[in-house]
Amino acid sequence: MSVNRWKLFAMPVALLGLASPLLTNCGGKGIPGADSLPGPAGDLASAAGGCEEMKSGNIADLKFEGGADVEGKIKGFLEAAASLDKLTADMEADLIASCGKLGKDLGMNEAELQAAPGGGKGAEKVCNAVSAKVNAAVKANAEAKLAVQIEPPKCYADINAMQKCLGDCGSPVQPGKLEASCEGGEISGKCDAECKGKCSVEAGAACSGTCNASCSGKCDAGFKGTCGGKCDGKCDGKDSKGAACAGTCDGKCDAKAEGSCTGTCDGSCSGSCELKAGAKCTGSCSGGCTAEIKEPKCSGEFKPPSVDPSCQMQCTAKTAGTATCDPPSVRIVANGKVNADAQKLIAALRTSLPAIAKVQLGTGKKLAAAVSGVGKAGVEVKDAALKAGGKAVACVAAAVDASANATASIDVNIKASASVSGSASGGASGGT
Repeated sequence: MSVNRWKLFAMPVALLGLASPLLTNCGGKGIPGADSLPGPAGDLASAAGGCEEMKSGNIADLKFEGGADVEGKIKGFLEAAASLDKLTADMEADLIASCGKLGKDLGMNEAELQAAPGGGKGAEKVCNAVSAKVNAAVKANAEAKLAVQIEPPKCYADINAMQKCLGDCGSPVQPGKLEASCEGGEISGKCDAECKGKCSVEAGAACSGTCNASCSGKCDAGFKGTCGGKCDGKCDGKDSKGAACAGTCDGKCDAKAEGSCTGTCDGSCSGSCELKAGAKCTGSCSGGCTAEIKEPKCSGEFKPPSVDPSCQMQCTAKTAGTATCDPPSVRIVANGKVNADAQKLIAALRTSLPAIAKVQLGTGKKLAAAVSGVGKAGVEVKDAALKAGGKAVACVAAAVDASANATASIDVNIKASASVSGSASGGASGGT
């Protein structure tokens, strides 16, 4: 571990002051490797090598001094850090697969698309190579005049998972406080009765409502894309008056639509599909249900009032794996000449870009926020570790190291995702 890593994460700064005296008092002198870093940073780095349980996942087997409350607080912190470290690795593996799928569809060879997850570097290698390929393809098909619009996805916290975790932590949610607990969002879920608000069907499912993304089927309004039937609007800039269109249709399409649709899509929608209120909802209902909402989720941050801050941090991190993000709404429109190569590019982007952009605009940001929450809990854990002995310091240091790695990896993954989104939009980077 290099000294620079400590600058990536907020918590290590708070922990540097505890390592040296605690290690001295608890037999931490002379640990191999302590001289590799200066001062207390070296002591803490050395201590991190003394907690194999963090690597093996056997945190439950750990025993610390100071009583059950102290041990519970430290273990909760370790479990939160370990959970986020794993989720970060899983996110990178998914991003490598999504970028690899796009690259394969664009004709790249397998060697360019192979990489093992590791600190974001695997995703960086594959996605940057795919980004270059996409950028070249967009330039080679400049006459198609592609326009790519990406709307950030909604992300949801699993309320049932959070409630169980908070209860196990000894800080249960008060009855009747669900609505007040969803900060910056709204509660939605399964409604077995009448949905009073919006009903959204998952991306890729059959849709007979309003699709704010790519529609595959037919679209009754606001359509732009290729149409395998009659185009009631403009075909390549000219009025078609309901005739078949061999190019780009701008209006509505009555069959085999492949493009963005802001009206009713009768087919499959790549983004969320919203049905009219008052109907039976087979998807996710928000805004009210005449029966109890099942499998509730919060589109903001689930922060119940009067919950212990330490439990809030732990449970946000531990349930991060049950949180979900919709694929972002991705609209790809060709406003010019569309040849076979351009059609291939558009089809490939429509298939893979939502999953790639979701890391940049959804899951990556949610994980980064969860890791930041773990970092803020470091001050409390420092006080607990002072009572728990040298083993506690070693394990807290290992958790700090894992969290610092996760922070850096998430940043690299977000940038790798953004590079592909940016190339598809005609730029070198999609930003964050």
